[in-house]
Amino acid sequence: MTLRSRISGAAAVIVLVVVAAVSTVLYLSYAASLRGRVDASLVDAAQQASAIAQRLKQATSDKGATPDLGKPVTVGTIDVQLFPSPVDAGQPARFGPLDSRDAAVAQGAQSAYFADVRYGDQPYRTYTAPMPDTSTGALVRTTRAGNADDGALGKAALLLVVLTAAATLLTYGAARLAAGRILRPVSELTAAAEQVTRTRDLSARLRATGTDEVGRLGAAFDTMLAALHDSVTTQRQLVADASHELRTPLTSLTTNLDLLEDGAALSDPEAPALVRAARDQAGELDQLISDLIDLARYGESEPHRETVRLDVLTAAAIHRLLQRSPASAVEADLRPCLVFVDPAAVEHAVSNLVDNALKWSPPGLAVQVLVEDGRVSVTDHGPGIGHQDLPHIFERFYRAPAARGMPGSGLGLAIVGSVVQTNNGTVAVRTDQQGSTFSLTFPVEDRPED
Repeated sequence: MTLRSRISGAAAVIVLVVVAAVSTVLYLSYAASLRGRVDASLVDAAQQASAIAQRLKQATSDKGATPDLGKPVTVGTIDVQLFPSPVDAGQPARFGPLDSRDAAVAQGAQSAYFADVRYGDQPYRTYTAPMPDTSTGALVRTTRAGNADDGALGKAALLLVVLTAAATLLTYGAARLAAGRILRPVSELTAAAEQVTRTRDLSARLRATGTDEVGRLGAAFDTMLAALHDSVTTQRQLVADASHELRTPLTSLTTNLDLLEDGAALSDPEAPALVRAARDQAGELDQLISDLIDLARYGESEPHRETVRLDVLTAAAIHRLLQRSPASAVEADLRPCLVFVDPAAVEHAVSNLVDNALKWSPPGLAVQVLVEDGRVSVTDHGPGIGHQDLPHIFERFYRAPAARGMPGSGLGLAIVGSVVQTNNGTVAVRTDQQGSTFSLTFPVEDRPED
């Protein structure tokens, strides 16, 4: 069953329940109203008992006969039966002998009452009361058929059933029309999703408009597709670039190993140089693989963050670099400050910046590192970055023409950019012919005491 049918059916069921409940209340109210009118007519007929008795006496006296007051008299749809005084229990009546309660009513010892009785297969409604305007202890009983209003009740019930059914059908039809218009963007969204699933074309767009929930869902779907398209494109580009970067050291490594494969080549004076070259190339491969793994890890949307000392992280990164390259010179001004970041990722990013600065600085000139107020700045004394290269330095595997003869994979600054982005930081670059300064800024926590 489609969503449109389910919504239409749910609306129809709700209306059916509500209208049925209202119809039931109306029917019961109408039935009670009819019963009340019947009781009122019985009381009204009983109030006319004295006048009826007088007319009976007058009619019979004109004929010279004795009036039979105990015989029921029909007034409209009501039968009136009079019981002259004295009224005793066991006295014959239309629906069986009178009882002690009837006698007490006639004497005024009990109040008048209504009763539902059956005579044969016919139900009746009766009203028993003392004869009005007399003090002789006479009794009057008025009677009306209990099913006299069944026709009116049946018509009312049929009318309410028809109205309930009509309201339900109209609601279902209106709900289908409204649901069709409301759910049209959802249908388009479903069709677009099915098309993407079928064709694998991530360039499809719903281009939904509106500010309601459906419009926002369509816009979110378009945004998701765009992000997925960018992610897949980046992934394919990464695979292509990584394949290209891996091919060069692998080819060189394979060539050197092929030369060493010959047993006589081991006695060649060039054999140690080939082994060293193979080791260097294996190291390049290892570094490239490590950088690719780090780039994927630091690009996660939810890194592990904690409050740490940025100056301490920077000092640790500098210490490790100087252990690897004792001849390098670094001048550090590390002022205590707290930041909320992923410690391992930020330390790696700072290490990449310092290593990059050492690579470009001439021998004898120290790299300056400054940490303050949640910012770490690394300054080298290299030739600077060309304006045509500056927009691309944080791209994966991008290497400026001047850097293509130097060791490296082109992933160091890409890792820096990824770390900054996932830790809610910013990166700035200032460069000229006397050198470049890279500055990383992260969210600052409370400043620690010196």
